Amino acid sequence: MKSHLSEEILDILNESPRWVVRMGATYILFLLTMFLAGTWFIRYPEVLKGSVLVTTTSPTIKVVSENEGRMMRLLVQNGSSVRKGDILAEMENRTKLENTPLLQDLLQQTHSFLNEPKKRISFPGHGVTWGDLQTDVLLLSQNYLDFKQIQGDGFEAKQVSNLKTQLKALRQLQAIQARKKDLNTTAFDNTAEGYRTDQKLFSEGIYSRTEFQKKENEYLGKKQGQEDHQENLIKNELKIAEIEQALQQLEYSFLEKQRLALSNINKAAQNIENGLRNWRQQYLIIAPSDGKLAYLQNLTENQFVKSGETLFAVIPYKQDFVAMVDIPVKGIGKASIGQKVILKLDDYPFQEFGTVEGRVLSLAPSVDVKTCRMQVALPNGLKSSYQQNFNCNSEMSGIAEVITEDMRLFERAFYGIRKLLM
Repeated sequence: MKSHLSEEILDILNESPRWVVRMGATYILFLLTMFLAGTWFIRYPEVLKGSVLVTTTSPTIKVVSENEGRMMRLLVQNGSSVRKGDILAEMENRTKLENTPLLQDLLQQTHSFLNEPKKRISFPGHGVTWGDLQTDVLLLSQNYLDFKQIQGDGFEAKQVSNLKTQLKALRQLQAIQARKKDLNTTAFDNTAEGYRTDQKLFSEGIYSRTEFQKKENEYLGKKQGQEDHQENLIKNELKIAEIEQALQQLEYSFLEKQRLALSNINKAAQNIENGLRNWRQQYLIIAPSDGKLAYLQNLTENQFVKSGETLFAVIPYKQDFVAMVDIPVKGIGKASIGQKVILKLDDYPFQEFGTVEGRVLSLAPSVDVKTCRMQVALPNGLKSSYQQNFNCNSEMSGIAEVITEDMRLFERAFYGIRKLLM
């Protein structure tokens, strides 16, 4: 009996119900179908990773110190708007910044004086010190005083006046002598005509030799007077020429002294301009462009600054951002223009702030042959996937992921099987 029951139970156990088999097969088929559907709809992107630097299309300009020394004054606060040429800071120097407007006014007066020497130059009081430019300013003052002394000294003017008076008198005398010569010429012509008549009468024996010699002596006396008048005219002309030459030399010498003094004034002004320009380059830190000023380190007055140290950055007002991505050359053939790029910035951890999306604009070989440089556009600016707007004071670095292929899991599995078969 016991053995019989055991065989029945075994038969029941060995023969599974058909509905269970059908249900199990259906469930397994459903799971397989869902898995295949999932591999078709679920995408797994293939990416190239590299480093990224986010900056503006109008690049941020960094300002460095030209020389080392103590920073005497900070003239613009962090975050302030600046214009090109604004003075950001003054390094320690002997020529103080507050004296430069006086120098600029002095130079303006000097240029106006050089164009019109009748004007005057007003020099600041003796209490003002000019530091490195002290020698040039004193030289300008001395040259200006020399010019004024030349103009105020009446010695040359008196000499010129005396020579002009002599010249006027000689020309009047010349006119008188010319008139006397004309009168003597008329008398001589009359005497010469009478002398020719006397010669004829003497040849005819009407005049005796004694009478004729008397007539001849009268004629020769008139002729001698004519020669004397001509000689006086020539001597007077030579005297006039001599005085005219002396007058020209005196006037030239006077003008040359003035020209030399004006030239010295001009050279002194140029030395001041050059010295002021060199002083600005050496001791002033100046904004290179318009924009917003950002301190790149903690700056304080009286701080010692090294030569070539980066102090400020000037951020352009129009901030159109662009990202520069360096990607290893391995696999770079998969990259192309227009591909999506995900940026994870160091300043804003992506787990908390999200990521920034971009598109590849261009590809170019990098200086380093091991990497390739991509320019990535940021259509949404610095707005993250969490709808947060990032602030960029200068530059931001991070990691970039270039999505080369957004493949389905099914396609990736197929490529994997094909790779194994190959």
